[in-house]
Formats: sequence, C-alpha cells, structure tokens
Amino acid sequence: MAPTLLLIDALNLIRRIHAAIPSREPEADDNQQVDGALSATLSSVHRAIKECSPSHILMVFDGDPPTWRHQLLPEYKAQRKPMPIVLRQRLVEFNSAFREMGLMTFRRNGIEADDVIGAITHKAIAVNVKTVILSTDKTYRQLLHSPLVTQRDHFQKLNFDSASVCTEYGIPPEKLLDYWGMAGVGDVPGVEGVGKKGATELLSRFGSLHGIFEPEVAHGEKVKGALKKVLEQREQAELSVRLATLQHDVELGLSLKDLRYQETTQG
Repeated sequence: MAPTLLLIDALNLIRRIHAAIPSREPEADDNQQVDGALSATLSSVHRAIKECSPSHILMVFDGDPPTWRHQLLPEYKAQRKPMPIVLRQRLVEFNSAFREMGLMTFRRNGIEADDVIGAITHKAIAVNVKTVILSTDKTYRQLLHSPLVTQRDHFQKLNFDSASVCTEYGIPPEKLLDYWGMAGVGDVPGVEGVGKKGATELLSRFGSLHGIFEPEVAHGEKVKGALKKVLEQREQAELSVRLATLQHDVELGLSLKDLRYQETTQG
C-alpha cells in the first residue's frame, strides 16, 4: 500500500480544543480546563488517525520566537492572544502523551510549525507521497497546488484540495501568495485598504503581483482605487508575500522512515 503522511499542526489543534472547553464550575481551576483539553486532544488525534489511515505521522509544535518572520516584521503576531499560562506550562504532558501513542513529535526554537510542515510536504511531494495536513490555518492552502496534498479541518470535518481553493478564493493555489500579499492572511498584514475583492479583481486583471508592478501599469492613466494602493505600498505587498510563504528548504534532520506510525497498546 502506498504511504500516507499525516502532519498535525499540534498547537493549532490543542489551542482550539482548549478554548472550546467550558469550565465545569465558575471557580474551576485552570488545570481542569487543561485536563479536559488533553483528553479531548488525544481523542481527536485517535479520530484523525482512524479517518486518514496514515502510515506515517508527525506532530509538529511551534518553537519559541523569534523567527525569521520577526526579523522581517518585529510586530509579527503581536496582536495574537497569548497562550494561557497553565496550558503553556503543561504542553510537555501533551508531548509525552503523543509519544506514548507511538507518534513522533517535533519542535525547534526559532521555527514555526508552518515552515516545518511546509518543508516536509515539499519533500513528500518530491517522492510522490500522499500528505494530509491537519490544521485550520489557511496559509497551508498554498501547498494544495499538488494533487498529492490535502488539508483537513478536523473540527468542520472538511477536506480542502486545489479545486476547493478555486471555489473558496476564485483563484488556483498557485496565485494565493500574490493574493495574500495584497489582502493579507492570518498574521500577515497585506496592503492597507485592499481587501479580498480588490485583490481578486487585480489578479484577474493583471495575472500576478509582478504584473501589477510592470512599468506601463504604474504610469498608466487609470491608476486609482485598489491598484493605486498596491502600487503605493509595493514594499508592504512584497513583504507580505515573503511572510506568507512557507519555507521549503528548512533542514530538519528527518526522514520518512523516522515518521512511520505503529499503533501502541495505548492507541
């Protein structure tokens, strides 16, 4: 049977589950919420394994900042709600529980899970390995240019591929980075004053961000609206593209063999 690689964005899964668990009592200890999150996360991972039937699995955690993105944009992720202290203190328990399930985990300071998953996915594509990315993070959509790659939203029970990107955005995955360079995505700002509609219209008109910056466009007579804003904020658009781009040349020291999954008695 051909291998299937399941890459799980661990903190994306854990934090969403933790936030969704209500305290049992008004005075409930924060540790009770983490206890519930740990139990629910393990159940979710079991369910994902059952649904995807992977031969290889990796649980990927974000490393501590700063990352290369903070070097480009010091305020990167500054608006993001910080992780609850108790949850952060007990992440080691999640890591240990995954290991007990027979799952390999990965974390390296200075590297975001997005780039780890991006790099491994590129390597998997190169050797013709089917890959499923379990995360709600939309930046992974850029990897769906390959028919070998699927992104799964565990909570909505939805799978995304190249066709669904075209339905969702009106453009193929290959153009998403240019689109996000203008409209932004997640913690990537995009161009101020240019939203989804403006970005889509500009890509339809010029084909790419590079096409927008052709000399004849910049000196044309009808430079107004979203086009004017992108031209005026070219550096911001190009910076946003760089920030949104998942790295594919990160050296991780991992091979596919390292990620082989063998169900344990606990699993």
